[in-house]
Amino acid sequence: MFIWLRGISFMRKAIIIIIFLVAIAIVFLVSRKMATAPNNNAQNIEKLVVENNPAPNIISSNDYVVKNNPSEFVAPLNRVGERVTKKPFGIFITSQNSPVQPERFRDYHSGTDFEIFPEELNVDVSVKAVCAGKIKMKKYASGYGGVLVEDCILDNNLITVIYGHLKLASIQKNAGNNLAAGETIGILGADKSVETDGERKNLHLGFHKGTSVNILGYVQNKNELLDWLNPCDYGVCR
Repeated sequence: MFIWLRGISFMRKAIIIIIFLVAIAIVFLVSRKMATAPNNNAQNIEKLVVENNPAPNIISSNDYVVKNNPSEFVAPLNRVGERVTKKPFGIFITSQNSPVQPERFRDYHSGTDFEIFPEELNVDVSVKAVCAGKIKMKKYASGYGGVLVEDCILDNNLITVIYGHLKLASIQKNAGNNLAAGETIGILGADKSVETDGERKNLHLGFHKGTSVNILGYVQNKNELLDWLNPCDYGVCR
């Protein structure tokens, strides 16, 4: 293959051969590097997906589902640990034993009530979404006044989250809109007003299993409580 080197001095022949071998080695090394190097475009696409959909919150474009770990649920109000003083989850309420008088309800409490502090009676109290999800319902309901229901996933299971006694006019978003965990939903309704359907100013928070909208604040027996979860078991009360 080196016939064309005839007539060239030995020294020049050696130099040309060395250059030729070095060139082959460089080509070989470059080829191997290109074959084993990661695809930058693929990396960039993967990075974009991760940045826009940080695990474990994964959002699709249509009827998306946002995955939440219990540690990612947040408190709906500030100083939340001091507010569960009257009606915790599962308490059996009658007109005689209720810590709220006069009492219009009876049976087992399916949610958790967060009370206001005395200084909050006549000021706006903001309510935050406890998890990331999509609004399923926003309306006025008997016993609540303003109520909002949100879809969430907890431990890979679908639940609906009920926020009761809200000032409906303060909620800017509507059914079908997305909520981020910690995002302000609106404010509590005024004490004993249409906004709370005559109830005291407080937040009723319920976790109902499944996707069906059930906003009952009380259930008749303990077996029915099995369809509900205690919000305080999932980090929202601390």
